[in-house]
Amino acid sequence: MADKITWSNERRKLSDLIPWDINPAQINKKQAERLEESLELFGQIQTLAISPTNEIYDGHQRQLVWGASQKYGGDYEVDVRVASRELTEKERKKLIIYLRKGAVGEFDFDILANNFEVDDLLDWGFDAKELDLLYAPEFKEYDESVANDVEMIECPKCGHHFPK
Repeated sequence: MADKITWSNERRKLSDLIPWDINPAQINKKQAERLEESLELFGQIQTLAISPTNEIYDGHQRQLVWGASQKYGGDYEVDVRVASRELTEKERKKLIIYLRKGAVGEFDFDILANNFEVDDLLDWGFDAKELDLLYAPEFKEYDESVANDVEMIECPKCGHHFPK
């Protein structure tokens, strides 16, 4: 078994970081715009994870979007977490999947429906399909054929209907 991995905090220029050519994560234009906006609004909250030789383990989209930004660019320095050793190819693949699938939790849609405004959730990155909006007049027409097959619950704050 390989040596235990430890991580240290450092800073790197975005242009010094090396993307992984088989990174399975992707980003669309709207998500990229929100990613750049998040840096502007909140600063860098999440660090990028890298190898001792600057290969990116986690943070490809941040490196790509912020590095291509006219406001930030390749000389922009970010906080990184540097691994104490190179990850094996298997470890790297496992890490990427763990970080994106199942290790970060899921949203409780009942809490979202009862404590967040639908308009805000849609503006912040959810889409109507993810929220299972079956009735939202400002987004689409009510579909009775679907609603008749699904027991609905009405959000007490906004009046939108969600599947129970």
